[in-house]
Amino acid sequence: MTTAAASVPSSQLSKPAHVQFTDNGRRARYGAAYVRALCAHAGAKFSENDPDEDIQAIDGTIDFARMPVRVQIKCTSGRKVGSGNYTLQLEQHWIDSWDLSDTPVFVIVVKVPRDIPGWLDHRESHTRHNTVAFGQRYIRAAGVMSMTFTAADKLTSESIYEWRDTAYGVADGLIS
Repeated sequence: MTTAAASVPSSQLSKPAHVQFTDNGRRARYGAAYVRALCAHAGAKFSENDPDEDIQAIDGTIDFARMPVRVQIKCTSGRKVGSGNYTLQLEQHWIDSWDLSDTPVFVIVVKVPRDIPGWLDHRESHTRHNTVAFGQRYIRAAGVMSMTFTAADKLTSESIYEWRDTAYGVADGLIS
């Protein structure tokens, strides 16, 4: 049995190349790599925190000339967003950390297929990500313990420019 991934037997891609890499670890790495790819496409620097330094519920920073934004990335294979929505339950320590941030915090949900070999299609002329991401700015609000993502929140390379403009609006006191 082979996959679209250049005829690599699915048994190889179904298991990590390093025996200590879990499927959750693979999803986390892929989610961060996907966000990095969107930032690179937009011409913005993405700096990922070391996993041991994720004490503020922040996975990374997107740097702009005047003000960065902080991002929390969640990668899932178990939920559908499409025409419906995806609700992410927020943990209290995330909220407490984000409320302390003086720069905007964006939460990103990266959706990958359940079947790990299906994350990428390696074709002769290109490689395609079978992935979609959604992002929203975290807004402080009393009692809010979840964020709901819809198709309108689809994250693209163009979104990075919108986030830059939001950061600059915060820096200029035009956006709270």
